[in-house]
Amino acid sequence: MPEPPDRQEPERETMTIPKLAERVGKSRTLIHRLATNPAEGWPAPVFRTGSSRPEYDVVWFDEYWARRQSTIRQGKRTDLEQPEGE
Repeated sequence: MPEPPDRQEPERETMTIPKLAERVGKSRTLIHRLATNPAEGWPAPVFRTGSSRPEYDVVWFDEYWARRQSTIRQGKRTDLEQPEGE
């Protein structure tokens, strides 16, 4: 019986938090805060051999970021409004 062909998934591109921050033009502090907040639902990071720096899947991050940005609405400043009746 012939051996089944190797079916390894192609390795997906990953990036560290500073590179992800640079990719979207935000601070690495913001991206780190999002990555470590359980409510944001980030996947477990991967680690390259010999490195202790967490990396995240770029395709996943791009989808996450687009979804996050679509839900952000610019707020209306209310601290300068005059109370009614004055």
